[in-house]
Amino acid sequence: MGTGKTTLGKYIAQNNQLSFVDLDEFIVQQEGKTIPEIFEQLGEKGFRNLEFKYLKKCANQFDVIATGGGIIEGNDAFNLLKEQKHVIWLDCDIEILYDRIKNDSNRPNANNKPFFKLKSLYSTRVSRYNEIAFIKVNSNKSLPVTYNKILETMKANDQY
Repeated sequence: MGTGKTTLGKYIAQNNQLSFVDLDEFIVQQEGKTIPEIFEQLGEKGFRNLEFKYLKKCANQFDVIATGGGIIEGNDAFNLLKEQKHVIWLDCDIEILYDRIKNDSNRPNANNKPFFKLKSLYSTRVSRYNEIAFIKVNSNKSLPVTYNKILETMKANDQY
């Protein structure tokens, strides 16, 4: 939800010779429709089903996957992510998130929502993120600092 998952995911992949995919971009490419169009035609539940379908596919094809922030809303995707070894929760101050996404028409759950609604959406997701994350990293810092924090944590846990 505007934390910089795609930017950081590409950075991690490039610096470690890993493959990368942005799941939302992959869905758009596969379906030939924008995320808002999919939401409009299928509703959120239909989108979450597609999201899970393509997450399963991408999990077997790519090393680094940047998902949409709402991926944990679908139980199937949530459970699949729980099985993964290195789920990184990229967090950010809610005020910064709001400024980044409040007018982004590609975010149907956040576009043109008042601050308190976005904060409420974020709050409902926090416990689920906590359940699946191997590490929580704040993305308020620069890209190299955030990247190094992830590497340090992985090395400290013998995960790299």
